[in-house]
Amino acid sequence: MTEFFQSMVGVIVLVFVVSTMLNVGLTQHPSDITKYLRHRRFILRMLIANFVLVPLFMVLVLRFTSLDPALENGLLIFALCAGAPFLVKLTAVADHDLALGAAVMMLLMLLSVAYVPLILPRLLPGTTIGAGAVARPLLLQMIAPLALGMLAAQFLPGFSAALQPWAGRIANVALYAVIAATLIGYFRSMLAIGGAALLIVFATILAAFGFGYLAGGGRDHLEDVGALGTAQRNTAAGFIIATQNFDDPSVLVMLTVANTVGLLMLLCLAKVLRHDNVVTSALENDPRLPADPGQAAADSTNRRP
Repeated sequence: MTEFFQSMVGVIVLVFVVSTMLNVGLTQHPSDITKYLRHRRFILRMLIANFVLVPLFMVLVLRFTSLDPALENGLLIFALCAGAPFLVKLTAVADHDLALGAAVMMLLMLLSVAYVPLILPRLLPGTTIGAGAVARPLLLQMIAPLALGMLAAQFLPGFSAALQPWAGRIANVALYAVIAATLIGYFRSMLAIGGAALLIVFATILAAFGFGYLAGGGRDHLEDVGALGTAQRNTAAGFIIATQNFDDPSVLVMLTVANTVGLLMLLCLAKVLRHDNVVTSALENDPRLPADPGQAAADSTNRRP
């Protein structure tokens, strides 16, 4: 029974990724996505958080622990790969603009294609990772549905309007199916991995969340999506690397467990961020409070007695 659910995880993940990216393409204009890439300071801080701080944190943690080499390999791959398609769903749960989540995801994903083949062989001598092998499935599974959705929205508005609700529903169902199938299929593997490895996963996700939050530079929407985007690693790319370079199944199991733990944690955190957004929005829109403290001060200065 567990083997069946394990075999279904990959299929359901593919359905989730394709339907999610298609839904984004059907609902977002290219300019909605590219406008967020103009925040140069935010982009630079996100690059540092994802490609310097998170991998460095993992390397330092592993130096002070003694895990099985296969588990260490899985954790290193987990830390190096950024730009997960789950970010789009997390952005929606946190009640932020999907275009922002898509922009961050695309940027990190595309840079991971060049970054991981360059860095991982230095950390794990003997591994040979071609950028093309990583890029091809990511482009087919993520960028292609996104582009097709945008083209349909542009040239076939009636068809895209009818298709979009179904794409959104399929993505939602597939998300929870992935969680259920993973928990059932890999529950014993999670128990076998041990508490030390799970503790490292928890610590890395929380550290990455903090790094990404700081990258937002004080802007609520950038802080929230930056935190979620940095903490949710790109295990789709990690799976490709693991299956092509490692014979020990523990590497893939470690990645699967880390991805499942991260997804469950971040869904909860995204809901907390959503609640915070609702409270903040209510305060900002409260007619009893000034919308702009500076403007309120100016009004009080100019008000005649």
